[in-house]
Amino acid sequence: MLVCQPADAQFFKKIFKKKAKTEKKAKKSADGIDDAAQIAMADIATLADNTNNRNAFMGIPLGIKASLFEKQLIEKGFTERVLEGKHTAKSYTYDGQVYGAKCTVTLAVSDETDRVYAVDVTEDTIYPSLKEVKARFAKVKAELVKVYGRGFVDNQGEAYTIQTQLGTVNLHYERGSLTSSYTFGFALDDAKAYQMAYNEMDDKEYETAPRTITSGLASACNHTDLVGLGVLLYQNRTLKGAQSVLASYDYTAGKATAKVLPATFKMDGYQATASLARRKQAITAITLTATDDAEALCKDLKTYGFTSTDQKNWRQGKMTAIVTTNTQGQVVLTIK
Repeated sequence: MLVCQPADAQFFKKIFKKKAKTEKKAKKSADGIDDAAQIAMADIATLADNTNNRNAFMGIPLGIKASLFEKQLIEKGFTERVLEGKHTAKSYTYDGQVYGAKCTVTLAVSDETDRVYAVDVTEDTIYPSLKEVKARFAKVKAELVKVYGRGFVDNQGEAYTIQTQLGTVNLHYERGSLTSSYTFGFALDDAKAYQMAYNEMDDKEYETAPRTITSGLASACNHTDLVGLGVLLYQNRTLKGAQSVLASYDYTAGKATAKVLPATFKMDGYQATASLARRKQAITAITLTATDDAEALCKDLKTYGFTSTDQKNWRQGKMTAIVTTNTQGQVVLTIK
């Protein structure tokens, strides 16, 4: 069984690593942003310029000063967590209710501008079984989709990512080390604020690169967990198993023939198709075609343990993966 950690999950885990509490805060620099002008998730189609339009948490726009964000968070009933001992740096950690559960909320704040560029929400509840954490996952997912829109299944089903032109939301659960219990939560960022904070990060190799911003909007989503889907399909190479995996990734199955099992996925401007060659009840080859980013897909292949010398032919154990581009400019991933 492969163990993997896609780029989005790596990003969210890394940005919320706590700094030493004895660290001195850097001097804040002026950036010309008017906090009062920042709005929370206005309809992008109604604005000629979305520069002040922000991704938001509970109606609070990200990208504003941490002190103002904190004030609005406390007005919603959250309380700042008091840390023991003497500390020279503020933790920006709060306790409160999110979607009916007690949670710890942590703000990611720019050292240079003191602006909130991301928020991490971790439920206090420890879920004793996979069934229970999946039930909670489905409930919160439905609530997030109402607010932020439709997303895609990520991290082989252990995460769900919603990437809008204002920012990204990543819902995820994780099994505890050496235990059968699970933790659960979600994280979100604002695309513009993250782009600014990215410039001050020291080790960018392990960070998710910011998207291009035009008139206040980030480029549309052009990458999903194709590799994770392909690996799961390879691990479930029966007609029934493949149909179950495709359904779990929100793919709509087409009419199966004696030789092929087809399926499709659409999300705003993103489109993907699956074509699974079959011999009776066995799946013999997996072909995924999508309006995806080839470079990001190859990065995911590396994360999943595949190796390559030419960025086209990849291998991981007995699995082989081939990355090509068709005449329509779509990325084609074939796994055998």
